Amino acid sequence: MIATLTGKVQSVSGESCVIDVNGVGYQVFMPLPALETISRTGEPVRVFTHFHLREDGAALFGFLTPEDKAVFEKIIGVSGIGPKTALAVLGTLSGGRFAEAVHNEDHRVLTSVSGIGLKTAQRLILELKGKLVRVSGANEAGQKAGAGFDSSFGDAVDALVSLGYPQKEAVTAIETLTAAEPGLTTPELVRRALKNLGRK
Repeated sequence: MIATLTGKVQSVSGESCVIDVNGVGYQVFMPLPALETISRTGEPVRVFTHFHLREDGAALFGFLTPEDKAVFEKIIGVSGIGPKTALAVLGTLSGGRFAEAVHNEDHRVLTSVSGIGLKTAQRLILELKGKLVRVSGANEAGQKAGAGFDSSFGDAVDALVSLGYPQKEAVTAIETLTAAEPGLTTPELVRRALKNLGRK
């Protein structure tokens, strides 16, 4: 698996670029804002990559931050959502803005992305709420891309769901804990949530 690429930008065209790594050119598909950032050929660049394999071929997707890569991988994990749609999301919204929209169930923001209709927006919310943490006051210009991703939150919610708790109840339980005491680890979140849920 190719996790990162470090080299020089050879060319940028459409939705992808070619990165020269020691004489080997890799075609990497990236969100449009990222391509605009690295648009100067010959510039050194490091990208965090996701290798996607399917029946009709393979493709390499790249991101300027590990957070954006993580958000991308969460999005393509949603049923019926492919890499092209995930790139469109990160080409329109920052990772933090996307996380906030999912948290707030903001269909208007999600459907502003080309290719995402109401049903797809509802599916994104249903499957990702609780796995992406809202960034307070996040906006497309002022927040670091992907700042809304928090694996401990999502992992804790997943653990509760695997134990039989409804998704909505699991999200509420973990939100309550993180609001009261930020920085708790996944095991701590799960342990305290189970204790609180057991009191009901």
